[in-house]
Amino acid sequence: MSAARKLFVVGGSGFLGQAICHSALARGWEVLSLSRHGAPGKALTRDPSGKPAAGCIRWIQGDALKPESFQEHLPGCTAVVHTVGVLMENNYKSMVNMGATSRASRQPPTTYEQANRDTALSVARAARGVQGLDTFVYISASDVLPLISARYISTKREAENDLLAHRDAMRPIILRPGFMFSSVRPVSLPIAAGVSLYNTLYHRTPAGCLLKHTPFAKAASPALRREVVASAVVNAIEDRRVSGVLEIADIERIGNTSVP
Repeated sequence: MSAARKLFVVGGSGFLGQAICHSALARGWEVLSLSRHGAPGKALTRDPSGKPAAGCIRWIQGDALKPESFQEHLPGCTAVVHTVGVLMENNYKSMVNMGATSRASRQPPTTYEQANRDTALSVARAARGVQGLDTFVYISASDVLPLISARYISTKREAENDLLAHRDAMRPIILRPGFMFSSVRPVSLPIAAGVSLYNTLYHRTPAGCLLKHTPFAKAASPALRREVVASAVVNAIEDRRVSGVLEIADIERIGNTSVP
């Protein structure tokens, strides 16, 4: 475990980013979070259980595609976590979240290339020259879902390949979770239940044989609780033995393990 404990999170106001920030804070890390809007609403003053957060997040307003907006905050950090990404293009997240449509209309369109690949590579390039900053965590995905553009996963794999190619400069930790759920996002719970049921049908019934050669086979990945994924991120950073690509089984194992 590093003596200096300072984490730079790109997208700390997001669904998974919040949990990562709180997980790190609970373990005594100092946490900085970069987002376009800076400090978010009051919801992020509390941890995933609803209790007051264990510490304070330092919110930085900036753009991951513009290093000049965040470069000065990297010195002193020991690890970066990149959580930014889109499942569908053109700000679908803002449009599906209640009350956020007006804000979405003020934002420029977002492409897979920009969100899933370019933001990560921009921050990684800026971080590689910072002394003492030796770990980069990238939240990728297990596979593309049915009806989602193949560019969703191809852009993530492109980012992964770049990080792995520069592992001599920074230790790459790449997580590939499937669908993530949490009680803080109630709509995710029935979806997770549906994913679990589908996995049971796929792996344990004859119906699975019929689905193996269809696009729906790629949906047969277990859902993960976002708090487990967040714990896996911090555990992986603190355990110097962890490096490279972490699949769903690895995430579950590391997320439920206490780092010595």
